[in-house]
Amino acid sequence: MSVSLYRKYRPQNFASVVGQKSAVEILTHSLERGRVGHAYLFSGSRGCGKTSIARIFAKSLNCLDRQGFEPCGKCRNCLDITSGESLDVIEIDGASNNGVENIRGLKENVTLSPFNSKYKIYIIDEVHMLSQGAFNALLKTLEEPPEHVIFIMATTEPHKVPVTIRSRCQHIPFHSITPDDIFTRLEYVCQCENIAFEAEALREIARQSDGALRDALSLLEQSAASGDVTLQRVESVFGTGSRSSFERWLVELRTNPESAYRGLKAMFDTGASALRVFEEIFTLIRDLWLVSKWKTITDALSLSEEDRNFLVTESKNWKPSELHKLLGILLELLRQARSGIRTEILLGTFVFMLDDEEKEQEQEPPPPVIKKIAPAVETPAPVAVPVHVETDEGLKAELINIASEKNKMIYYAMFDTRIYRRGDDVILDFEHRYCFEVMRVDRNAGEIAEIFSVYGDIVLKFREAEYTCVKFETAPIAENFTETEKPRQQRAKDIIGELISTEPDNPSPPPEAKSNSAFGDLMQKLKAIGLRPEMILLKHSESESDDTEQDSDNDNE
Repeated sequence: MSVSLYRKYRPQNFASVVGQKSAVEILTHSLERGRVGHAYLFSGSRGCGKTSIARIFAKSLNCLDRQGFEPCGKCRNCLDITSGESLDVIEIDGASNNGVENIRGLKENVTLSPFNSKYKIYIIDEVHMLSQGAFNALLKTLEEPPEHVIFIMATTEPHKVPVTIRSRCQHIPFHSITPDDIFTRLEYVCQCENIAFEAEALREIARQSDGALRDALSLLEQSAASGDVTLQRVESVFGTGSRSSFERWLVELRTNPESAYRGLKAMFDTGASALRVFEEIFTLIRDLWLVSKWKTITDALSLSEEDRNFLVTESKNWKPSELHKLLGILLELLRQARSGIRTEILLGTFVFMLDDEEKEQEQEPPPPVIKKIAPAVETPAPVAVPVHVETDEGLKAELINIASEKNKMIYYAMFDTRIYRRGDDVILDFEHRYCFEVMRVDRNAGEIAEIFSVYGDIVLKFREAEYTCVKFETAPIAENFTETEKPRQQRAKDIIGELISTEPDNPSPPPEAKSNSAFGDLMQKLKAIGLRPEMILLKHSESESDDTEQDSDNDNE
């Protein structure tokens, strides 16, 4: 039975590791300086070399003839670790051995000394699959293991590993391998295996592997199973087409939409994954959009020279706004594809949304053309000069004297006011908006019109706003009141005193009738003069209570 390519070409020393320079440097420096930790956590995407580097690190630690940091690969310990027969390097699958009893068995064997090596090394793959109980059982052993024990844990989801475990390990992150590094490794494998290949086919495999070298080697083996590795054979393996085929499809979408629809439907009819197809289209249009915005961005894209030339040429035929709308449509389709919608519906939705975008562009009216005609003779526009009217000092002095006797609030508000005549009106031009707003209140404006009535209409002004003061109308007075010259408060007090001192005609009416009749009569008379009866009664009751308190104080004295 032949060995798979990803197993046959698994790296056996640090020099053959591809695309993990930072992780290799950390481990090799620790080996050279003799500062090896008791626990390590390797995290990264699938197929990036976590388990392979863990085995190389274990060989370097237990190698009997190590030179520097590289294992010799020929001693008994190195050969046993490579073949998986070493009793001192134990590999545990965390996905299938995730119970508490498995970790308890590990704890019992930890204290045992290694058989024929310096260290006993435990490699736990997919450690995030351990149960919470298993993590708790491992915690104390991981924190203070024996001096001859080293733990190396690997995971694709480090966030699922409890913080208590991560904090006791040296966390070394692994990165996805770039398409260029994968392409170089595939070329090396094809040369070693005498496989004829097309460079574009290997480039397509490197792009489709999504940063996983193990997946790339598996795809290479699958493509080479029936002959040479050509681009056509690689497209048939993937079932979604290559990058170049999607580039041709994008040109058809721009020039012949009907042909583009037929090509996309034929792709779905052959069983292509809708999610994979829309991901490829989205990636292509994203690259095209970036190039349309920044011409020099091609150096940052991991593409072949042919793909870069295509992007530069095709970007001239698209507006960035058009590509931006296409990306929005594809994002919506990707969300729907992940939910499991049928490919026919997705294809129809895609065509419908494209047609809707085209209609919006057709209905959009062209921007109006504004023609500027220069005048024959350019004359500067007239500048409005504000008119400043001087204050009539004599008139202001007269009004201030009147206000000082009648209303102190109006008196104080008039100090910073310019007062002058405009025809028959007297203008009070306020400097501050607050004074203007307070004086224009109906109560204050009526008082101003009343005390300055002999001077004509009074107009309040603040900048462009004007307000004409109007007198209040006199409230109607009841016929049985003849002393209209008295203030309303004084007349109310007289009414209350008269009602209290007057005896009723009937000397012995019922108490309730007497009280109701007097109260009702009082309310009607107070309302007739426009006062609030409850306030008058309250004032009267307060004055009586004050008199009572004063009499009691006099009695005490």
